[in-house]
Amino acid sequence: MTLVEVLATLLLSSLVIMLIWTTVAISMKYNIVESKKLQMQQDANYMITDIQRIHRKYDCYKITEKDSGSWEVQDCENGKVISVYTSSIYKYKVDGPVNKIYTKDEPPLNGSYYPSYDLSIKVSDLTKEKPFVEIETTISRIDEGKN
Repeated sequence: MTLVEVLATLLLSSLVIMLIWTTVAISMKYNIVESKKLQMQQDANYMITDIQRIHRKYDCYKITEKDSGSWEVQDCENGKVISVYTSSIYKYKVDGPVNKIYTKDEPPLNGSYYPSYDLSIKVSDLTKEKPFVEIETTISRIDEGKN
């Protein structure tokens, strides 16, 4: 074997190894992003399921932002906190009714009757806007207040 053949073999081997390494690195980065998005989607689904449970159980509740990216649901009747949605790595944005949500009967003047309403939940990284997951749904219950 000549020196030229050895150098050509090393060059080709280096190119193949770099190609494989680049492919593995890109795959790992994609996997990390997709895993993060999956966790965000699971958090949003949990929030929707919990709010749906609250909507079916309580006569009146209110969804409020505690601090930047953290939310809580309170019972209107006694002010008791029903649920808190917070994370050390994600922030949440909830779009829905801003007043007290009355689910069974006609509300007093400072509230609205919502047997069902549209709700949107956006989960994003605490430090970056991307990646994010946004889920839109309808929170509903059988209209027991109306006959």
